[in-house]
Amino acid sequence: MNYSRGIYVLSEKIGVDPSHVARALRYAAKTHATIRAQHYSHLSDDQFRRLLAADRYVVAVVASYAMRFAGRIEDAQLLLDIYKASTGTTVHRPVIRQGVGALPEYHDHARIQQAIRILQAADLPPIHTDGTRELKPGFQVMPGCEDQLPGWVFIAPDPHADDRGGFAGGRLGYLAVMRWAGWAVITEPLPGGLLAACHPDYRDNPFPS
Repeated sequence: MNYSRGIYVLSEKIGVDPSHVARALRYAAKTHATIRAQHYSHLSDDQFRRLLAADRYVVAVVASYAMRFAGRIEDAQLLLDIYKASTGTTVHRPVIRQGVGALPEYHDHARIQQAIRILQAADLPPIHTDGTRELKPGFQVMPGCEDQLPGWVFIAPDPHADDRGGFAGGRLGYLAVMRWAGWAVITEPLPGGLLAACHPDYRDNPFPS
């Protein structure tokens, strides 16, 4: 069956068959007026990207339904949790203790804190460190250079990433999570296995220098 390009784009983004996205759209349109108003099923690539930037809630709802129809219940909830963490709409904002997810000296860095919240919402385990010793293994987030890469963070995945499946599974699952949260990513790992993500505020000018 031929579907609109918007449906194919979303199916590729979340890794499910387009038929599940089409069904999710029909189901969501019955109950969500904003989705009906967007004429989502006829979106082109560019229109889909603009919608994703302008009203990510619409896309999150459709994607969550699509995951459920594909039988991936945990991933369906994961997509909503990531969306809520990225927009600050969680009911209870988790407190990140110093040395969790990043070195203690980066604890107060706003983009580091946001990235950690997003990754934890995806149920990814953060490192615990006192700055000199690793107390518990997990992912570690580091800031980019404030002069040359002010919007970027670098992520060292947790050592057991390759053992996990699902939307956030594998080392590249970190990029899938950050991309779903609205951040730009570099699709290939950097030297040392680091992954790079750029905050949405800097997407239009990721390399200012």
